Amino acid sequence: MTKEYFYNTYEEAMRAVKGNLKHFEKVNPLVQTPEMALKMVKKWGHNLEHVRPDLQSPEMIKMALKDLRYNLEHVREDLITPEMAFTAVRWNGWNLAYIPAHLQTKEVIEAALKENPYAKEFIKVKGLMMEALEEALSE
Repeated sequence: MTKEYFYNTYEEAMRAVKGNLKHFEKVNPLVQTPEMALKMVKKWGHNLEHVRPDLQSPEMIKMALKDLRYNLEHVREDLITPEMAFTAVRWNGWNLAYIPAHLQTKEVIEAALKENPYAKEFIKVKGLMMEALEEALSE
């Protein structure tokens, strides 16, 4: 079943973006432009969910995270910074699920497990580090 969109042409989408449209989900991804996506995320950070990944930018992510309260679920992995990863897991340990392995440092994993011990299922870095952290946090 294909999803139906209300705004299917560039012209329709631009009128909607300039108007009061709050929910970007109604705009066909095929007509999205970087400028359009940035405006929609600026209006409401949750619109990041409906932005094509290739249109995401660091500026857009910073804007979105203010509304998303550091929920990284819809952030393209290559745009996640070490600072963003640490802040996100301190706010909500479940964010560890969206952090790529190369950013799952000892500090990030510790912060995630302190906030939510059940986040351990999202640790992508296995081995001694995980064992040491689990041991330290179980004391």
